[in-house]
Amino acid sequence: MGKSLLFKSIQRYFTALVGVPGETTLESRIFNSICVVGIVAMLYNIPFNYFIGLTEASLVSLLLFIAFSFLYYLSRIKNKFYISVSLGGVFITLLLAGNYFFNAGVIGPSILLFMYVYFLLAIVAPSRQHAFWFCFNVVVVFGLLAVEFVYPASVVGGYSSRLNHILDVGSTYLVGAVLIYLATYFFKKAYRAEQRLVEEKSVVLERLNAEKSKLFSIISHDLRSPLASVQQYIEILRETDLDDAQKKRIESDLLDVINHTQEMLFNLLSWSTTQMNGTKVELTHVNISTVLKPIIEIYKPLAFKKEIQLTYSIHTPFEVVADSNMLQLIVRNLVGNAIKFTPSGGSIVVEVLESQSNCLIVVKDNGGGIKPEDKATIFSLKSRATFGTNNEKGVGLGLFLCKEYAEVQQGKLWFESEPGEGTTFYLSLPLVRLPETVLIGKAA
Repeated sequence: MGKSLLFKSIQRYFTALVGVPGETTLESRIFNSICVVGIVAMLYNIPFNYFIGLTEASLVSLLLFIAFSFLYYLSRIKNKFYISVSLGGVFITLLLAGNYFFNAGVIGPSILLFMYVYFLLAIVAPSRQHAFWFCFNVVVVFGLLAVEFVYPASVVGGYSSRLNHILDVGSTYLVGAVLIYLATYFFKKAYRAEQRLVEEKSVVLERLNAEKSKLFSIISHDLRSPLASVQQYIEILRETDLDDAQKKRIESDLLDVINHTQEMLFNLLSWSTTQMNGTKVELTHVNISTVLKPIIEIYKPLAFKKEIQLTYSIHTPFEVVADSNMLQLIVRNLVGNAIKFTPSGGSIVVEVLESQSNCLIVVKDNGGGIKPEDKATIFSLKSRATFGTNNEKGVGLGLFLCKEYAEVQQGKLWFESEPGEGTTFYLSLPLVRLPETVLIGKAA
């Protein structure tokens, strides 16, 4: 446990040093981490080179320490990343070129250092500069080898013993290996983070595409069809002589079409407002009776027409913490769906119960139930358009809104359903308790 906390603390401080993901680019964080490690490495190399007798190399390490510090300041503090990379690449390469002659030439570790520098530049530099840094590095290295071959006396540095030679090469390798490890570690970690971000964006884009397709489907078909039906009914009434019974039947059908269209428009407008302005919730204390009873009264005629027994009971004048408009939309959709998918002669029960510290609104019907293959998508925009027992059209948008609105009110919405036995929807919301009474009503 202690080691884990220590590691997290080190990681947190290091992240603050090199840059926070989302605020700085991947290349900047890698470059800053290289600068930090370079500063630490040079602080080690300055006394080490001096100890093994390489005074000139120790001086070069001091200059590299100053260079890394300046580059870190330029990149991390001043946010001049590209300038810092360009200056650093040229300056450090030229400084290493000078160090080459004071650090035993080709038998020293300088060639390793040139390779490390190119590797790090290839990671952090913009892709358009990769060819330049490759050519620059190769030209400098082979130029130094050519100078040493033609003028062997130009290499003035040397080792006082074979042990010092081995220690210098080993130390340089170790520092370079640490730099490569950190660079690749940051690169892989950032790559995984970017991959997760891409996956999240892909999910969002998929959802947006589904929403767009759903919207176009509603506009192009689900709204056009009922409006066409209304037009046909009006033309029949205008152009045909009908008796009173026929007129009443057509007027009743026309009213049904208008009611269902109005329901679709209400859901569509609520959803569109959410998409444009975001989901805004205003939580207050809402009396369940004031919300539930008017909705039941609205749906009484529809239930009566289908010969459905619609009953409701509120065992306490509950108050809940909710957004009144969102709560009304949820209850309207649940009761409307229950009527839509319950056959004539069926029954629907709307109950309000207390469940621990929550208010539980239950809407139960004895209709056909939800098919097993539709259960997984019932609350999503992928749900299929459905038809009620009297061919009432549903567009699959209402339950999606209900689920979303329930959750933003700190509530839950779920269901239980068996084919042929009916469906029960449960809406749970935070409860505010009031003195107990009993309200029971019945509509048929």
